[in-house]
Amino acid sequence: MCGREALVGYEAGMASLRVLVALSAVALTGCSDDTTNEPAPAPQEALLAPGEADVGFAEVTISYTPDGSTQARELRVRLWYPAVDAGEGAAVYSLAGVVSVPNEDVLAAPSVADGDFPVVVYSHGNGGDGLTAYPYAEHFASHGWIVASVNHTGNTALELAGGSGAPFAEVALNRPQDVSAVIDWLETDNGSPVAGAARTSDTFLFGHSFGGYTTFAAAGANPDFDALESTCTGDSCAIFQDPDVEAAYRAGFRDPRIKAIAPQAPAVVRGFATGELAGLQVPTLMISGRKDITTPDAETAIPAWEGLDDPRDLWLEMPDGAHITFLTVCSDLDAETLEVFQPTATMDGCGPEFIDPQVALPIMNGYMLGFARAHVLGETEWLDVLTGPVWDEGFVLTESDGT
Repeated sequence: MCGREALVGYEAGMASLRVLVALSAVALTGCSDDTTNEPAPAPQEALLAPGEADVGFAEVTISYTPDGSTQARELRVRLWYPAVDAGEGAAVYSLAGVVSVPNEDVLAAPSVADGDFPVVVYSHGNGGDGLTAYPYAEHFASHGWIVASVNHTGNTALELAGGSGAPFAEVALNRPQDVSAVIDWLETDNGSPVAGAARTSDTFLFGHSFGGYTTFAAAGANPDFDALESTCTGDSCAIFQDPDVEAAYRAGFRDPRIKAIAPQAPAVVRGFATGELAGLQVPTLMISGRKDITTPDAETAIPAWEGLDDPRDLWLEMPDGAHITFLTVCSDLDAETLEVFQPTATMDGCGPEFIDPQVALPIMNGYMLGFARAHVLGETEWLDVLTGPVWDEGFVLTESDGT
């Protein structure tokens, strides 16, 4: 047999979900019927292929009180991790409380494998759900990482669809603190399957859209409180008058345990104070799509790239990518459900004029894994792989000039 495929799939019930993320090494390395003349594997294949670890999945609820508030927040957190093959059968993914489907490739709440493991935290987009991390999370977990994906309470799909979402100023305040709360929780004797196994001093953070803002903020880019206050309109702006809220914003949200970040189609880029992106102390792998209409390049990716100045920064672009390219909803959801949760999907990533997310996502996964291994774990041998010829013709890579 020539080539190898990595398949991640699960069957759906009421929403007719079907996920098939396929990666063929043939497309990257070539193939020959004469095995004696087969070319050597491309160096990136080790990042693109699934890792050797079995993957476990569990869900927990954590609670904490953020700065600027006296009210405790409850957060739903999903965990993927290297596991001992002794789970309770297939994991079940519940998407926003609407659909529950088994995933035969992932174990349900088994014991964590022996050792301590670096951490990945994912922040979903505005009106999203932490489960959208699953294709990334399964990949990282198979390579030996503990992945935590948080539902940002007050800013999830069901809350926004039901009209119970929190005001922007409150969400923007809480989101980066949610990230730190999850990392804090991983450090405790929390009774979860991953208790005692997370090496939180080595944390990689990535997020999509509003999760891109969250990623920048938690890594140390301070939001511009004065600008946010002056541009706010409506009754929800009263929160800016709370001195505790102002103090929390002005103090910033940097978490020193975060060693590298990957904002995807980041939103609210102009909400950061001048020079804040340049002042980040961690390297950034920014990923964007030039056909994005939700966070257009001119308003988000380009200003972000112009603001960054770490010589380790990389910008991975998809000329035919858009906002929904970073998610699997185009194939996960039937047309009716997609219209409810992502009404702009067919104009912003789902369709023949865009790169297929099932093609794009494995490439993004590989680049993020390599970036995390290089800059979080110090495996510098991956730097040449990351900055060499781009791995797929659907992507463009730009390196920072450090200015």
